[in-house]
Amino acid sequence: MDHFDAQPRRLRSLFGVFFAPEVTAALLPLARPALRLTAGGAGAVRFGGAPLLPPGEPWPSWQGRPLDYLGSVDFGLVPEVPGLPREGTAAFYYAAGPPRPWGDALSHRGAWRVFHGDLQKTDREPVPDVALDAETFLSLPAPQEPLLQRVEARFSGTLPVYEQLHAAWRQHVWPDATPVHQLGGWPALIQRPLGPDCHRASSGLPPDAPLTPEQSLTAGEEWRLLLQLDSDDRLDRHWGDPGRLYFSTRVGEPLETTWMTLQAT
Repeated sequence: MDHFDAQPRRLRSLFGVFFAPEVTAALLPLARPALRLTAGGAGAVRFGGAPLLPPGEPWPSWQGRPLDYLGSVDFGLVPEVPGLPREGTAAFYYAAGPPRPWGDALSHRGAWRVFHGDLQKTDREPVPDVALDAETFLSLPAPQEPLLQRVEARFSGTLPVYEQLHAAWRQHVWPDATPVHQLGGWPALIQRPLGPDCHRASSGLPPDAPLTPEQSLTAGEEWRLLLQLDSDDRLDRHWGDPGRLYFSTRVGEPLETTWMTLQAT
């Protein structure tokens, strides 16, 4: 993958080959900076390890099940990305054992927890861990995202070509077979856009409740990816084949209100 500063130029050139200037002008602003997480680094991002909690906070549980510690992110030590906190450490927990909550119902609230701020190590036994490096890249919205449907409505015939270019860009920014762990930006979807699903579940609506195009667009803008956690053999974490956990935050709200969605095949 080339340096982040070169990616906007490369993306503009890629779109310019296949699209008219007005279509390229509509697509380019949709790209969002994100952080690609790969093995290495000094531990600003660590999956597993010594569990962290706020001082005096009891171990989180849901329906009588102790939650599993997933890892932590020190936002003060990773590159700045719009939409992500600029300071403080976040610790992530989830009811990882079967039956796993998918985050598609209001009753699943509490099956995951995100703590953010001044966290401390607990006396619990550390779990197998891996330190990750954070590298900035430009992420593109998946073809299923409501924003792309709006572009297609304006410029008919754009979407089939964009699907191919989106796949090529994904290969460019994720050139190897490492797990697709990510902070911020557009998620690498397995199924459906996150925003409308987060809106439905957090509002108590059924997973397939119909939304108007405007409602879907609003939900896509309100809910932004915080952390994408892929299946990872190094941690013996498997969410499906493939499967990923997505932690999404609503713009302007604290990380403690994060909604989690599990997608798998």
